[in-house]
Amino acid sequence: METIRPFQIGLLAGFGLIAVVSLILLASYQGVGGQVSNPYGSKVVIWGTFEQAAFTEVIQAIGREDRNFQSVSYVQKDSRSFADELVNAIAEGRGPDLVLLDHENLVSLRPKLQPISYDIFSTRTLRDNYVDGFEVFARSNGLYAVPLFVDPLVMYWNRDLFATGGLALPPATWESLVSTAEQLTLRDARRDILQSTVAFGEYENVQDAKGTLLALLLQSGSDLVREGATRYEVGIDTSSGDTSRRPLFSTLQFFVEFSNVSSPLYSWNRTFDSDLSAFLGEKLTLYFAYGSESARIRQQNPNLNFDVVGVPQGAGATVKRTYGRFYGLAVVAASQNQSGAYQAALKLAADAPTATLSERLGLAPAHRSSLTITPEDPVRQTIFSQALIARGWLDPDPQASDETFRQMIEDVVSGRSSVGSAVADTTRRLELAF
Repeated sequence: METIRPFQIGLLAGFGLIAVVSLILLASYQGVGGQVSNPYGSKVVIWGTFEQAAFTEVIQAIGREDRNFQSVSYVQKDSRSFADELVNAIAEGRGPDLVLLDHENLVSLRPKLQPISYDIFSTRTLRDNYVDGFEVFARSNGLYAVPLFVDPLVMYWNRDLFATGGLALPPATWESLVSTAEQLTLRDARRDILQSTVAFGEYENVQDAKGTLLALLLQSGSDLVREGATRYEVGIDTSSGDTSRRPLFSTLQFFVEFSNVSSPLYSWNRTFDSDLSAFLGEKLTLYFAYGSESARIRQQNPNLNFDVVGVPQGAGATVKRTYGRFYGLAVVAASQNQSGAYQAALKLAADAPTATLSERLGLAPAHRSSLTITPEDPVRQTIFSQALIARGWLDPDPQASDETFRQMIEDVVSGRSSVGSAVADTTRRLELAF
């Protein structure tokens, strides 16, 4: 046997050392820009207001196939304090990496969010793959949320009360709703309402009054709010398609007529507890609310014979519209793991996870491809169809705009302001809110 020389021993030892060092470097490789081998980074924390169990189950299911995704977690927060808690957490350096963003909070939280460059997520990708309403997240400097799902405003109707009143179908147009109100509203000799057709005309006891007003405004062609070069421009009472039209004026005039005691449309007043309780108690035939509420209604009154249809449209409307709440995953600007957070958002917002989450939560998925599948549940069929025509708006702040619309309705109903004055005041308040 040939004797191994000292030189050969040294050479072999050197090669062995290089191999060991290479393995160590490969195991600890961090790539360009400090991105660890796990594409999601060491930890991605998501904050949202939807139920914890639904997201945890989906995240765990993804993690079983993609072990790297086990670094992602979801934390449920109270919707009433979500925005304030997020701002405070970011200021204290303990904020999340992603937030499940409702489009109504986009403007107020925009300084805290990291826009996604259109070089990474193009407007063509957004338009081709997601329903149109998600363009509300597409702002001048980038996309502020990866689309997830939408909750459209719909109309619930009591089938028994319609049948008792001799009507077979719910109104599909506002014109037919007017005649329905005259037929189904029951009053006594003193004009006290015994059975209401629709809860219009008040604000405090109408759960989704703002959403209903916005649906009417969208159908009227209101410009609502535009993003200008240096500021947000309020065009709520103007229409780019018809400069003579005053969308807010006509919407307000129509809405308050249902609380006018001397009107044949008189159907609602502030003595009612709420439109939801009236609908559950079978004292209200039509109830305007978001599609996700159907499960709660079914749970609170299992014997209620109701169905869900789209919000009425104008008889001559060529384009249908309703209002909707749009949800997406937004990267927090203060996150130390923005790249990983974005990759996690893409993974969670893919077709399959989104479809599972939306079904669990009673929402419509954001993907166009998912909406081509007809659900077995007829309620979800309506939610899917309405998601296609739903739109949002640039809300200055949910609480501020809610108070503005409440003040507008109460000023007119109480007689403190005319419709014209209330419209002017509302426009000014919204401008100040921005």
